Amino acid sequence: MTANTSLPATTPNQPGGGTAHARRRDLVLMLLAAAALMTAWSFAVPVFEGPDEQAHWEYAHYVNHHHALPVESPNFPEAASPPLYYILISPIATKVELPPVGFLGKQYGVRTLQFPPRLYQNDSDDFSRFWFFRVARLVSVLMSVFTIWFCVLAGEEASGDPWTGLLAGGLLAFWPMFTFRAMNASNDALMTMLCSLAFYLIFRMVRRGFTWGVGISAAVVIAGAFLTKINAAVLPVAFFLALLSEKAPWRARLLRAAALGALMLAIVAPWLVRNLQLYGELLAQHAMYTMGTHPAHKLVYGWKYFQFFFPFHFTTSFIGVFGWMDVFMPGTVYLVYLIALFSAGACWVGGLRERRIDFRLSAILAGTVLLNLVAVIHTNTTVAQPQGRYMLPSLPALALLLALGLASRRSWSIFRTRLTLAGMAAINLVIVVFLVIPAYWPAVITR
Repeated sequence: MTANTSLPATTPNQPGGGTAHARRRDLVLMLLAAAALMTAWSFAVPVFEGPDEQAHWEYAHYVNHHHALPVESPNFPEAASPPLYYILISPIATKVELPPVGFLGKQYGVRTLQFPPRLYQNDSDDFSRFWFFRVARLVSVLMSVFTIWFCVLAGEEASGDPWTGLLAGGLLAFWPMFTFRAMNASNDALMTMLCSLAFYLIFRMVRRGFTWGVGISAAVVIAGAFLTKINAAVLPVAFFLALLSEKAPWRARLLRAAALGALMLAIVAPWLVRNLQLYGELLAQHAMYTMGTHPAHKLVYGWKYFQFFFPFHFTTSFIGVFGWMDVFMPGTVYLVYLIALFSAGACWVGGLRERRIDFRLSAILAGTVLLNLVAVIHTNTTVAQPQGRYMLPSLPALALLLALGLASRRSWSIFRTRLTLAGMAAINLVIVVFLVIPAYWPAVITR
């Protein structure tokens, strides 16, 4: 094992505020605030008004009822998805009742909604009728709290500074798109949690040197993330980059990569073999488009699509578009978030040029984000899915990059960390109270 002590710490300097006790207090407060916000979102958004929640729930219910996995069909459009999340929540999915629909039909592939932005007619009595589904959402909230905590640990490992870790976790916790998706009954919650844990384990190796215990743990977590959602396929690249860039003889590096790669393959192989037998392909993506609900949209999208439609919808939904991609924030809010995002990115570039941020670490993080973006763009060459939520696998990596960039500035301080996170939490609360709740309440049906 070769310990890596070359990573520079980017420690904010605020007199009287940097004690371990203060940091632990702030961490607990941040996690409690994030949990409270996500819980508020889970009750503010009516049941099944998150993208594809009903399909995810029907998958879990099928596992509960039949003790088997469904086969891809128009009735089970998510059946080609990996099974880990659905198996875990299947004990909760004892019922599959849905509210009455709130749309009249489709015109040119677009639903005509009776009560926009609702896809279903929510009822004032839904809080008691769908308690089992609410529990599933609260399980997602719990998973997402762990996502934030793992991001904090990853930031601390990456920088050597607990306050930078707190900043990274907070940037993730209060990002509007994450807060909305984090409480949905969806495989996104478990996948993002496992991705965040994987980054922590990877950076533990980067900072402290390779050990088989951490390497095996990371391989199992990455395989679990892939068995939750195939978007997590970007993680092995970050993992192997960390392994192969280790300061060790090439023979040792290749042996580690081969052994851990074989372990990951062995874990995911049963699901891949099942897909091959059922659908004739390893990932069952073609089956999703030919037997699911997407075939009408499987077209070839060209330059005009990527010049106008994709950038707008991808960017806004990455920041936060809620409901079924139909509850938008005011345009000025998106502009503020974009300016903040690019400013923090500029800080990261500056910190990298000044060698205040480790290059190896940045390569792993930036490579993951870039590969994730390339995968989303590639998907959109054939299927119109310009949704920022597909960046969730690399969202912890992006939060870490931005936190490292901000903390690398000499003017940054613990006070600014607290002010930034408090401001983001406040904006998130305003979004819930003044945008989301008025969009859905009062209910269509009042008992």
